[in-house]
Parts: sequence; C-alpha cells; structure tokens
Amino acid sequence: MSTDKEYIDPTHSLGYAFEKHVIGLFGKDFKVIKWILDGAGHTREEIDFNPDITVEHLPTGDVIGIECKFRSTLYNGSISWAKEYQLAKYDRYKERTGNPVFVIIGLGGTPEKPEVMYCLPLWKAKYNILDTRELKRYRRDSRKKFSWDGKSGELR
Repeated sequence: MSTDKEYIDPTHSLGYAFEKHVIGLFGKDFKVIKWILDGAGHTREEIDFNPDITVEHLPTGDVIGIECKFRSTLYNGSISWAKEYQLAKYDRYKERTGNPVFVIIGLGGTPEKPEVMYCLPLWKAKYNILDTRELKRYRRDSRKKFSWDGKSGELR
C-alpha cells in the first residue's frame, strides 16, 4: 500500500510540541535566536552542532543553548535523554561558542503540560541516562517562566 503522505515519527511530533512549550516559558527578557525545529533550511553542521533552541537574555546579552527532551515514562527509575554521540555534540557547542547549555526534560503528562520538568546545566548531565533521584534539585514548575541569573550562570 503506498501513500503520498510522509510518515511523521511520533517522537518527533512530541519533541516539537515540547520545544514549543519550552519556548513559551521564555518571557519578555528573552529572545529566541534560533530554533532548529526539524532541520529544514539548516546546514548539516548546524543540526549536528547546535542545541534545539538558542536564546538571548536581553538585559545581559548572554546567549544560552537549550536542549529539550520529552519522555512519557521512566525506565527503571531513570531517564534516557541522549545518545553517547549527542553528549559530545553538546560539549562541542559549548567549547566553540562559550555559551552555556541547559537540558530541559519534560516527563509524563503531555509535551504541552508535563507532569514533571527538570532544568539542569549540561555539565551536570554527564551521562546519557539520568537517575531521577539525582535530578530532584533541578525540578521546576512546568508552567513557570524562566529567569536567568548571569552572575551564577543559573537558568531557573
């Protein structure tokens, strides 16, 4: 059976919806500089090298990379958020640009309204599988707007 409709991987549509939710949490103090989306119109290097979203904190001019991951469920109390090669990709972005990268994870519920949300700096996400007990201190309200503390380098 053939169809003219292109197959859309459900994980990509969930990821897109979560990215859209995350962007909505950046208020007037932020400007979205780049949103990779599905890669359309971007070079292979941009897709391989950049995080999902890049924002600028307008009062300070600080640029921040954001990698978004939505997971419906846990696996043995852990979240598999990246593949090994992706960890190196995010490190390369940080090294090349000097910009911090944060991993924002939505868990359970829907991408637009996750039950739980975590926001952690990349350097704390050293492994591709993260234990939720270790993530507790990075838990945040999934409806709260983000704020940036340039002095401490914390995205809250």
